[in-house]
Amino acid sequence: MSDNIFGYTSVEKASQAVTWDADGKAWVYAIAHGTITAKTPYMIVVNEFGHVSLALGVARGYVGVSPVAVASGALGHFQVGGNVDDMVTASLSVAVGHALEIASSAVADSGSDYVGAVREFAVCRTASTTSTTQDVKLVPDKITAS
Repeated sequence: MSDNIFGYTSVEKASQAVTWDADGKAWVYAIAHGTITAKTPYMIVVNEFGHVSLALGVARGYVGVSPVAVASGALGHFQVGGNVDDMVTASLSVAVGHALEIASSAVADSGSDYVGAVREFAVCRTASTTSTTQDVKLVPDKITAS
């Protein structure tokens, strides 16, 4: 059975709806622009096909994380809001409450608490030292990446 519940292909339009689950997580379906690595953040934007994923930092949109790998051109389920454990990042040392942002097309620690600045997309829930995964709360707002 396919995980494509809408029956769309990569040339048909994907839903542009944001849905919420019972755990308070926000989700979108998006067509994968390439092979998607599980737990890795991607930009989620809208084009003529609906929501599509892109590399970080190339557009204004949501930052989404798929819990599973998604094949290029397939419809994936991306989390855009709520708690995510072990989100893949570059090696970062962060404090609880610090914002994560997109800077130079990569995830970076803002160096201060989340305030909703244009590049901030998540709040760190746990402290880490030189870790390549972070426990975060994704903020379900569109951001302007740099």
